[in-house]
Amino acid sequence: MFYYLRSNKPPHRSTVLASMLGALIFFCHPVVASQKTQVEAKPTVESTLNTINNTFKNTHVEVIEWPQAALARLGSIKPSAFVATHRKSKKGKRPLLVSLHGGGGKTATIAEQLSRSARVKGLALAEKSNHDLIVFEPNSSDSWDPVTLNYALTLFLERYPEVDTKRIYLIGHSMGGTGTLNWALHNPDLFAAVSPSGFRLKAPIASVDSLANLPIWLAVGSEDGVRPQDVMSVYLALQKAGNKQVGYTAFPGANHPKANAAVFSSLDIIEWFLSHSKG
Repeated sequence: MFYYLRSNKPPHRSTVLASMLGALIFFCHPVVASQKTQVEAKPTVESTLNTINNTFKNTHVEVIEWPQAALARLGSIKPSAFVATHRKSKKGKRPLLVSLHGGGGKTATIAEQLSRSARVKGLALAEKSNHDLIVFEPNSSDSWDPVTLNYALTLFLERYPEVDTKRIYLIGHSMGGTGTLNWALHNPDLFAAVSPSGFRLKAPIASVDSLANLPIWLAVGSEDGVRPQDVMSVYLALQKAGNKQVGYTAFPGANHPKANAAVFSSLDIIEWFLSHSKG
């Protein structure tokens, strides 16, 4: 296809022939042709990780691989997970924040998930908070399952004995919010505090009585479809169950992506987490 500058007169025939000849030489020249047809390589996990660690000032990020023998028991959990630690971390026990991604991560590559987490997920929150805590972000190709999550956390704690098991926190948005709520219902004594946000309820929750003593902060975008009603219904159920430590935030005017960004850029949620400890 040829493009010409706009003109009131049609181009002269000799001009057209010269343009066609030049284009033919251009496309037939092997060096130029190879440069134009060459496809840029997609970012790898290693290159993405290097970019993140060269950009982050407060946090060091690493990608860990689960043992081969453990993969069968991990179910839909992907073989790679992300870990963030503070660059000036002190020795001793440190709190742990487990972050569960949303449904978009199910089909994303590990490099894509890594990049997204550094922008608007758990790794971004770790960097912004600048607190001496550990962030653990598993990855899944399907909905979160409390049973396989328990196993993943057990493996993680074996690898990171510096985690203070009295200060394990859990956060997630969208599918991650559903996973957070279900995991807390399945193991209410495991966490010091949890924050599920932006989730949908496929069916009403039968009971949240097991969460009556667990600090919970619920969040949702005010313009996120039916999710405000779903999240509010859980808030009211927790209040009815006698939970005196449940909070609720509706981000004004926020749709689903904007609510996710608000959650994972909130310094208040980190301060709230760190104010809680089991026992």
